[in-house]
Amino acid sequence: MIPIHIDANLGQTTTIVSRQIDREPAKPATRVRTMRKDTVTATVHWNVGKGTDTSLGFGLNAYQGFRPENSNSAAYRNNMAVMKPGLIRFHNSGALQDSSTPDGLIDTARRTWDARKVKSALSASFSSFGQHQPQRMINIPTWPDWMDADRDGFLDRHQFDRYAQLCANLVKIVNKESRFKVKYWEVTNEKDDRYFAQFHTNGGWGGLKDPTKLDRLPELVAIYNKAAVAMKQVDPTIRVGGPGIARADLQPFYVPFIKGTVKHLDFFTYHFYATGEAATADQEIFNKTDAIGDYTNTIVQALKAASPNRTIPVMLGEYNISWTWETRDARMTNHKGVVFDALSIVSALSNGATATISWNEKDGTYGKMDDQGKLRLNGKFFNLLNQFMIGDRISTLTSNEAVIKTFAVSNRALGYRSFLIVNRSNDFQPIQLISRGWNPTQPTLTAYTLSASGYTKERVSWSNLKAGIAAPANSVMLFTSAN
Repeated sequence: MIPIHIDANLGQTTTIVSRQIDREPAKPATRVRTMRKDTVTATVHWNVGKGTDTSLGFGLNAYQGFRPENSNSAAYRNNMAVMKPGLIRFHNSGALQDSSTPDGLIDTARRTWDARKVKSALSASFSSFGQHQPQRMINIPTWPDWMDADRDGFLDRHQFDRYAQLCANLVKIVNKESRFKVKYWEVTNEKDDRYFAQFHTNGGWGGLKDPTKLDRLPELVAIYNKAAVAMKQVDPTIRVGGPGIARADLQPFYVPFIKGTVKHLDFFTYHFYATGEAATADQEIFNKTDAIGDYTNTIVQALKAASPNRTIPVMLGEYNISWTWETRDARMTNHKGVVFDALSIVSALSNGATATISWNEKDGTYGKMDDQGKLRLNGKFFNLLNQFMIGDRISTLTSNEAVIKTFAVSNRALGYRSFLIVNRSNDFQPIQLISRGWNPTQPTLTAYTLSASGYTKERVSWSNLKAGIAAPANSVMLFTSAN
């Protein structure tokens, strides 16, 4: 068995603690010496690939990415580089406000973009990563106030073409004038309620509430198509997608949207949040991540039906525990948030998603770093994911997925194999590992554990590893053959 080290003197669970255990052995507070009857079997079939490249699998939303105080902050830039996201999504609902506001990017007086602020933030982002640049996505979540003169939340019909041109002008600033080569461009964000669900009964699944008032989904389709065409006229190499739906369950909305935009849809984005209550039990929250897989698979099938000859990638564009910051749910910034992130990622990627993009990189409620720029435990988790879990997804099988989830990758180019063990239960869990088709040439692997005790690193012998793993409650363990 691998002994699990639990340090009673650790501070808050968000504190990152790194101990080189093989150099400085700890005195564990808890050891599991024998297998129990409830041991879970986790099998990795290393010769069975699943056809998924995880290079975009562990992305981050840059909620504060355009704020000058962050683009000018060494701590912010260094932490982003440490987390090494394969994909960064620049999104803030305030982006279409005046640039004098923290997140606004609009020169209201001239009714155009504040090119200086846009270029400055992106330049800082590119300088942070040096030669190893992530892909980037810029979300254009809505429209400026002057395009919604009656303030009803809908783009005025006579402004559709002007909005498309505004979107195209941002592409021009970013990719033509500055040559940043941003590949992914996402049009609108969470407009499914405004344009569709609020017109229908049954939470959007039923008929019209008022037969005389049709939903406005056709308008959103037209807005998207016009924007996509205009943006690609500026730069034909970009990928335009969306619509960043809040309701991944709402097929009556997204199936018609896909059919109406399919000629201009290069990727499809959806969001997932588990609860709006901080009192929701841990297990209920963890179990809800299983729905991500169902939603992902259903969206993948809808896209295949609409576009049988051209693959349209699916991206989980936002996910976290709470859909409202007002819960101040501490789990989103401690070890339970790490478990939730891991379960969400595994559920999405195992069911056909090309990318997952966690919400978010920095703030007091959700962030992988706090308001002062200190990296939290889940920020360290993303560092590990993007160091050791990039590669081709490998088949795994777990005897009890209600307790343990597994995920494995093989990276032939860099010569390593890695796998995750996610304990979603509140109990210390023994696990029997079975490795099919591979035994490491070196006698030891590196094991990283993120749990209530913080973060630990140790070298473990392969023979001991196969004898059994003791996973702490609510924890994620990463094992890798990388040096």
